[in-house]
Amino acid sequence: MLGMECRKTGRRWLLGVLWLTAIAFSSTVNAQDGCKETDPALFSVLTNSIVQPYIPPLDRNGNTLLSESEIYIQKSQHYYTEYKAFEPVTISLQRFAAVTENNPSALENFESKITVLGPNCEKIGLYRNRLIGEFNADFKVILDIVEMGMRVNNEGLILFARNQLKPNPMTFSDLLGILGNDLSLNRNVINEMIEPELRTQFFGGDNIPLNSMAEFALLAFSARGGKLITDVEEIFIFAPHSRKGLMNSPNTVLLTSSGAIQTIPNFDYLTATSMLNRLGLTVNLITLSDVITASGERCSIDQAGWWMQIINGSKYRRCPFSDMVQMMIEDNTFHLINDFRNQYVVIQKIREILDRRIDTKLG
Repeated sequence: MLGMECRKTGRRWLLGVLWLTAIAFSSTVNAQDGCKETDPALFSVLTNSIVQPYIPPLDRNGNTLLSESEIYIQKSQHYYTEYKAFEPVTISLQRFAAVTENNPSALENFESKITVLGPNCEKIGLYRNRLIGEFNADFKVILDIVEMGMRVNNEGLILFARNQLKPNPMTFSDLLGILGNDLSLNRNVINEMIEPELRTQFFGGDNIPLNSMAEFALLAFSARGGKLITDVEEIFIFAPHSRKGLMNSPNTVLLTSSGAIQTIPNFDYLTATSMLNRLGLTVNLITLSDVITASGERCSIDQAGWWMQIINGSKYRRCPFSDMVQMMIEDNTFHLINDFRNQYVVIQKIREILDRRIDTKLG
């Protein structure tokens, strides 16, 4: 009889608790109204006040009579009543992370009184130690929240960022910023953002290759529904047919369909091609064995597969490939290279883009 009565009580409280929880979840604020925490002193008063603790109903043998869900409902109603007179508080995501470090349920008893400021100042409610709702955020902010969750060992925070935050659209400039700065990315965070199935498909393991961090960051972005907003429709990537004799580790040179020239250091262009295609860009990979500038400077590959640079008729087994490619693009001398015939269609398209670029400058 005692067990049945407790179950009836739990069911009676269910609708009330869910209604009260929904109120807490639905509240949002506009960024123009400010994005500030409540006075930290109020948070301290709330979390440090002594109230009557919740004790679940037990049978004569000391066994819990209710299910886990029923206990949670009763417990929520109990602490709602205990803290009813206290002021509601809003805390930052950083404070939420700090308080729940290594203890994700630290704020469970205060869920009726606490909201957490989201990436765009949304007031986010809590339910069973989890942040509730779906929101948009810049991709970098999402990565930062995942890293914060990993640092404080809060799986709920990681899941919130990974599954409930959709990346805002990215500009082409933002994309280049990611591709050009591998060192700013956390390998563990990118791994966390990519589902195991995708990891297996693209790199066959659990760890992203260190030289492809930026490229797989774009995979994480697209896999989470990220979109690219840009006038650029097509990209041309210039790669050497051989790496023998190249000076240092060359930057990779890109030409966009709008005529902009970009260079990216340590660019894994083979991996990037797939990622950029997923974002809606058409990618053309032009493999060069010959580079010529308007001034007559030339690099080409000899029969042994080594790059040679020809300067004033003298040959040297070396080539500043990236610099020479940029000069060739500026001079639009692609029609002079040996690769022109076997890559005629794509190179002709490049020449047309560069002709328009020159016309724009003259105009």
